[in-house]
Amino acid sequence: MRGLILLLTLSGAVFAGGGEGGHSPIELIWKGVNIALFLGLVYWFGRKPIAEAFNNFWRSLTEPVDSSEEELRKAKEELQKAKEELEKAKVRADESIALAKESAQSEIENARKHAQDVAQRIKEKAKETVEIELKKAKEELARYGLRKAEEIAQDLLRESFGNKDVQKRFIERQLKVLEESRA
Repeated sequence: MRGLILLLTLSGAVFAGGGEGGHSPIELIWKGVNIALFLGLVYWFGRKPIAEAFNNFWRSLTEPVDSSEEELRKAKEELQKAKEELEKAKVRADESIALAKESAQSEIENARKHAQDVAQRIKEKAKETVEIELKKAKEELARYGLRKAEEIAQDLLRESFGNKDVQKRFIERQLKVLEESRA
């Protein structure tokens, strides 16, 4: 730092000392050397702070743009991921719908088969019931017919046996059957 101050003082003296109106070539050379030396010293000692200042200034200008670009890139990535997830969700939804349709169709077929089986069993049961009831009705009708026939026969016999000639013939026949059975 002391060297810089000394150099600046010397260069200031050279600039200050002059002639009366015109500039001599040596004086111009010294001025050029002094300027070059000054600029060299400024560069040598000020390059880091100046570079840092320019870098900081540049960063302050580009940081918002860079962060916006980064946010845009992230947003595009998220959008792409969301689109992929949407496509996957659509595929899963289509698969679920297809599976639900298959399941529903299968359930409908199973229900139809079950209903047909139940209807067949009901028909068979009804047929058995009708046959049993028909058999009972026939038996009941036969018993009724026998009872009626018996009643009619009894009525006819009473009516016939009310006649003395019929009673006499019956008794004769019965005696004849008894005689034949003893013999």
